[in-house]
Amino acid sequence: MDLNIFFSSIRNGKLSDVRDQLAKSPFLANIRNPDKDAWDESTPLHTAAKAGHLDMIKLLVDNDADVYTSPMASYPPVVIAAWNEQQEIVDYFLNEIPDKASGTNGLGITITLAARQGWTHLVRKHITYDPLAVHQRGWIGDTSMHWPSHNGHIEIIEMLLDAGADIEADEINWVGGKPLHWASEHEPESVKVLLSRGANVDSLNLKEGSDYFGYTPLMMNASQKNDCAESTELLLEAGADAGKRNPAGRTALEIAEGKKLSRIPAVLKSASSS
Repeated sequence: MDLNIFFSSIRNGKLSDVRDQLAKSPFLANIRNPDKDAWDESTPLHTAAKAGHLDMIKLLVDNDADVYTSPMASYPPVVIAAWNEQQEIVDYFLNEIPDKASGTNGLGITITLAARQGWTHLVRKHITYDPLAVHQRGWIGDTSMHWPSHNGHIEIIEMLLDAGADIEADEINWVGGKPLHWASEHEPESVKVLLSRGANVDSLNLKEGSDYFGYTPLMMNASQKNDCAESTELLLEAGADAGKRNPAGRTALEIAEGKKLSRIPAVLKSASSS
């Protein structure tokens, strides 16, 4: 059959058509979407989750669709549902069939993604069930600390650190950097907590090949369009070296000016003249 039509039927909630196709060809429950650009519709379950079709999801699950698929080109269906504000779908995955999500301690989602979403109760359960879960990594090489630091989930950051998470761990498969690099982009509260817990204010991004290789958190802060001067001030107060240069020879001020920012350069210039 034409797989594009099959995925379109799922997307448009044509339950009877999909049921008929699954009866004829059960393997379709886990078929890959031929549209390589549809990263968030990579399987039938992803597609139904994005569209918010709960009955379609239940049909697919009854036909042995893999509930927790996390290929290198996508996130699992529960996260796709969350990002598309399909709360009914999220609740179904997490509350009704969490045991079907393999590799999640029976919680329906891994600790790294629960931390990213700010689902504190699930992070706490992961730590309770498996204290070593704090050292797990996501598919982009992020630790459980990176996304909550980036997204400002303070309670989760504190919980993970109390459980032994590595505050200086590098993300190893995407842009690189430590949790403080990620926080410095636009989350001053995360920056404050990480610094208070001992994060190295002048740590370096060690991922070779990244656009941010050799960046300090201050440089990372200066490279983002958010122009988050509050983070700049916190980093400087903690002793960040504004004179450090990246591998291209540019300081944080030069990076910020190159991005045509205004607030961060003002803070850096004021600090250098005081």
